[in-house]
Amino acid sequence: MIHITDHPWLQNVNKAPNVNLGETVRARLQQFSVMNKFKKKALRVIAEHLSVEEIADIKEMFENMDINKKGQINFDELKYDLRKLGHQVADSDVKALLEAVSYC
Repeated sequence: MIHITDHPWLQNVNKAPNVNLGETVRARLQQFSVMNKFKKKALRVIAEHLSVEEIADIKEMFENMDINKKGQINFDELKYDLRKLGHQVADSDVKALLEAVSYC
């Protein structure tokens, strides 16, 4: 069994050439960064227009879903709560939901 630090990419890190990834990759990374900032601002605008009651409902819903009370909803908690609500969601879709909100 080969240890990860024995991999040639890590062994030759100082010898590796500085390769330009290209304009396309740079543009996509820049676009991703801009969209992430846009999403955050959009969510802030939406949140600023919620009533006190709506915010309290969302907070209560989150606290009920956060079974281990760590302030974050993990895969198992989300999957459990979706099924409790009658939604049979595939694991891949639960993972996609978590990934989607992780970038917000």
